[in-house]
Amino acid sequence: MRKALERQLKGVAPEKAEHLVGRLLRLPADRAFLLVEMGLSLTTASVRAAAEFVRVAPEVGMLLEPEELKVWGEVGRRLAGVNPESAIAFFQASPPVLKAIPLRLRRALLLTIHRQSLISSTVALDGFQRAPEVLQRIGDEDLAARVYVIAGEIARRSATQSAEFLGRAPELIARLHDRRERQPRARDLSEGAGAARRLLERALALTALFAEKAGGLATEFLSAFARLPVAARLEDQLKLLDHTHAFLERGGGIALQYFQVATRVLALAGADGLARWTDLTWKIALQDNAAVYNFLKLTPRVLEALVQAHGPAAPSLISRVLEVVRQVSDRSVTLGIECFRSSPRALASATVEQFVRWARSGLTLYPKDSRRAQAYYALETQASQQALRHMAGGITLDRVSQTLRLYIQGMTGRSVTIRPLNHLPDQMSVNDGQTIYLPATIAEFGEEEADFKLYKVLAAHAAGQLEFGTYARDLPELIAFARELRRTPSSGDEASASEPVTFSTILALLPDRELAERLFTTFENGRIDFLLRHHYRGLRRDLDFVRQRMRERRPPLEELSPADLIVEVLFRLALLGGVAEEVRHRLPHLVTLLENILGQFIRRVDATVVDSLRATHLVLQLLKGQSAVRDAETTSEQPAAEEPRAEAEPEMGEQPVHPRVLTERRPRPTDRIEPFNFWIRRHRDSEHVEWEQMEESPFAEELEAQELEPGDQAFYYEEWDHELADFRTAWCRVIERPARRGARQFVQAVRAQYGPMISSIRYQFQLLRPEALQKVRGELDGEEFDLQAVIDYALDRQTSGRVSERLYVRRLRRQRDVAVSFLLDMSSSTARTVSPRPSRAGASRPSKRIIDIEKEGLVLMSEALEAVGDRYAIQGFTSEGRHNVKFYIIKDFDEKHSPEVEARIGGITYQNNTRLGAAIRHATARLMRQEARTKLLIVLSDGRPYDHDYGDARYAREDTKIALRQARMAGVIPFCITIDRESEVQLRDMYGEVGYTIIDDVLSLPERLPSIYRRLTR
Repeated sequence: MRKALERQLKGVAPEKAEHLVGRLLRLPADRAFLLVEMGLSLTTASVRAAAEFVRVAPEVGMLLEPEELKVWGEVGRRLAGVNPESAIAFFQASPPVLKAIPLRLRRALLLTIHRQSLISSTVALDGFQRAPEVLQRIGDEDLAARVYVIAGEIARRSATQSAEFLGRAPELIARLHDRRERQPRARDLSEGAGAARRLLERALALTALFAEKAGGLATEFLSAFARLPVAARLEDQLKLLDHTHAFLERGGGIALQYFQVATRVLALAGADGLARWTDLTWKIALQDNAAVYNFLKLTPRVLEALVQAHGPAAPSLISRVLEVVRQVSDRSVTLGIECFRSSPRALASATVEQFVRWARSGLTLYPKDSRRAQAYYALETQASQQALRHMAGGITLDRVSQTLRLYIQGMTGRSVTIRPLNHLPDQMSVNDGQTIYLPATIAEFGEEEADFKLYKVLAAHAAGQLEFGTYARDLPELIAFARELRRTPSSGDEASASEPVTFSTILALLPDRELAERLFTTFENGRIDFLLRHHYRGLRRDLDFVRQRMRERRPPLEELSPADLIVEVLFRLALLGGVAEEVRHRLPHLVTLLENILGQFIRRVDATVVDSLRATHLVLQLLKGQSAVRDAETTSEQPAAEEPRAEAEPEMGEQPVHPRVLTERRPRPTDRIEPFNFWIRRHRDSEHVEWEQMEESPFAEELEAQELEPGDQAFYYEEWDHELADFRTAWCRVIERPARRGARQFVQAVRAQYGPMISSIRYQFQLLRPEALQKVRGELDGEEFDLQAVIDYALDRQTSGRVSERLYVRRLRRQRDVAVSFLLDMSSSTARTVSPRPSRAGASRPSKRIIDIEKEGLVLMSEALEAVGDRYAIQGFTSEGRHNVKFYIIKDFDEKHSPEVEARIGGITYQNNTRLGAAIRHATARLMRQEARTKLLIVLSDGRPYDHDYGDARYAREDTKIALRQARMAGVIPFCITIDRESEVQLRDMYGEVGYTIIDDVLSLPERLPSIYRRLTR
């Protein structure tokens, strides 16, 4: 042994070598021989590392057992093989590190470092050097031992994730200790420090299982456990860990997601709701991991929507919802998930009992048709929504829309279109000035007559918003107020604003957007109510009736948070005629303040939407100063025995929240029963939420909705499903946006190419212009006699005696009253290049892309329509799934032909797919807003509709056919021009009910388009 050591220490000073040999030989023989063997093996990798090993080996040999020494030496050998400097650093650090580590922890530490060294020498060395710090931060040998066992298990898969766990575990454990110590004193002695310790050990045991099953997910699980609410009962937390352990058998990812969602469910729905939800989740997991993943992802949004809408009653309501969803899931997991997904929308207009009856009835309606049943539970079809409305009772908009339309027309002299809320545009400030949106059903008062009166009042308010400028754009006062809030120089304000300034623009500039919307809605409703009473006295009876009924249904002020209380008092003052004397006595300063604001801004005949916005801004400033909140807080009474909300500890990873903010986040009971605020809703509203589709959806290639760009407007349209024989309501989102500019040279080149033809077309179309005055013969009265009629009169009198008194000529003014919309297919299939047919004259024409040929046709049509004077619009469309049907405005009806329009025509290019039905519906809706006797829709397409999520070709054809039928029934004359001769049978089936033509020679489209138009409008 001595000779072997001397060979290993060759080059070391003799005195030092002799000293090291003596120290090694004083060790027990088994350890000495083991260390010598390790040292000899190290010399093959690095002599310097071997020398450092021998230097520390006697000291380390006294600290470790033989098995531990083997692991320690193996770590050094692996480090030396990768980087000798790392091995030297490891050996140098070994004595102080091992001395700082208790005996029982050394083996776990070395095994962890050994596994890390197999993957990363850097991570292993760093983890070894930091070990004393980790132990000190944990502060408990038992817990530290568990942590290193878990880290070693994670290191089997990833050294980095193992190091991450060691870095975060001490902090998480310290937080858990701190939170348990600060937890309010438990009523049950079993929930003391011992129970908290047991819970922590149980969590670490489950973390170890996560490490074994899923590696680095153990860190995420422990982090999620540290975020458990402090107030959660020990029993509930232990059950939660048991359930997570069970789900771990389905996979680490599913188990982690279950735990993260379950903690939220426990907070929102309580222990009973968690038990029901877990039972349902397990049932889904047994059938399909993909389905349970979607269900877990869906759960927080659904439950939070229910809590926000139903407040304190939400936990019991959630239990009822989960119960009926479980019953539906017994038939089909997919149907159960769809039922759960649609529950917030259903419960927005129905009671929980009505929802339960609706859900159960679906099981009997479609026992064998799974696709129809899925659409039913997803509330996608008109039949499903009508069934829910039938369960909910009340009165439906379908029944009274015509009556309400006549009622509004008689009241204001204005013709309006009434549509349900599911057609409300995404942007709440968007309104065309002719459409009002009302709830699809009302069952507010439980009496048909009373609910109809509420419909009349809501319709009057909606019409009042149109008449009194709620949706006004770019008013000088609005622009000035926006500039004031932005605090920017006036010179650059308009230049930087790319969108029109509306009330939505102002609200976006105010602090606390949600509260600002609630205040503005109340002020604006109060302004409209005041103006309606002033201008239309006949409305007062219905307004007073609804006011009295609403007054009876207001929530107790004691149940409201400070911010909610201020909104409620404002509502009573603005719309209900005032507050009771008791409220005035309890809140004198608040009531006086709000009355003064209403008198100053709202109760004036000349008040505008800007006054409502300024009143909102003023109240927000007062709230910021807490002068009104302090008054309101005096009404909030808390039992003395309860722990105040302000002392609740924020969850891990969150910033501490001010007590007042916590109070203001309480559910608002007024939202559920308030029917006046529907018009302010934004696209996040439950009526508009386009829920993420399940993988089981028949539309397998579902694409996510794209973000709207500045200036975009989004509209929702139904789509016909021929298999369901029903409309999927609010199914397609059409994004209307201005077309991009291109080069004007394209239009100029077309004019140069078709110069003689354009002159001829303009001349022919000018002949279509009506004369200023036209003679009408055979009239009973007129400016002059009709000579031929007088002669016939004289002859008839002498012969038969039967004469006609129509002897006069009148000159009447005749006008050509036509509005035409050109709808251009901009799908990628129009990028195809077509070659010209051989010409008899031998002249050849160049090949062109279909999209360029269509653009040439539009240029020629523009020249023709400018000559005849018809109003026209040019629009293009393309699509990327039902959420992203893009509708480009190239030229609008009220826009003059200009260089800007020519640049947009030049910028037309091909893009994606052809969702024709949605584009036709939107073009029809825009055309219906035009005051014209003849309304014509001309569709230019290269063939059949197609989109990723159409499902099949027949679905696309049937929806397009129904869209064209709807246009014709609305008084629009649709005409389709296509070039796909190969699919003539399908085209005849799709376009057969309306006019269409197939152009064989696509290059002749520019010449033929004007003649087709002239024939249609003759």
